[in-house]
Amino acid sequence: MADEIGIHDDGVLTAVRGAIFMAKADTTITSALLKQFTVEAATVGVGDGMWTNLGHMSNDNLPEFALDGGDATTLSTWLKNAFRTQYDQTTGTVTFNSVQGDKGTFKTFYNAVDMPDVGVAFSLEKTPINKALFILWSDTNINSRAGLLLPNTDIAFSSLPALSTDSFVEFSAQANIKTSSALPRDAAKKFTSAAYLSPADFAAAA
Repeated sequence: MADEIGIHDDGVLTAVRGAIFMAKADTTITSALLKQFTVEAATVGVGDGMWTNLGHMSNDNLPEFALDGGDATTLSTWLKNAFRTQYDQTTGTVTFNSVQGDKGTFKTFYNAVDMPDVGVAFSLEKTPINKALFILWSDTNINSRAGLLLPNTDIAFSSLPALSTDSFVEFSAQANIKTSSALPRDAAKKFTSAAYLSPADFAAAA
């Protein structure tokens, strides 16, 4: 079965194309909704459960996930050496780069506001927005998709626009990944932060 360890060719993908969708914090994705997600979809769902495509992302700098902390400490007892391993708290982030330099990007990443006449104004002090993210990638060679659902993140810009003469101008944001009450707890009864939606999930939803 696809949910057991073993050799599953359909789980091997390249991220040829991709998109990032944003929704209200703690929004999840049902099987019925999953089949509607494609990289070209402008929106998926309705009302408070609607996901909006953030548009063109950088092809040179794909979304990058990072973990901080989680260092292991081995504890011994007087009776036994290396009796137990404990781990420091782990925090996670994802950095992504839009190449869609419109007002919507600035209002989303930079909390920009409309100027009285033209343009938008933004502060250099970061004010995060609390949103759910769904990072979708598609292997167009085999027509297969997968994605990472982050129902509870705090998002803020991570830099000013990066200019280039031989590539698109990029606008970078970083999301801090938080635990979500919308997700089930794991086998150790710990709160969870992310959900992986595999090619098998997309196939079942089709």
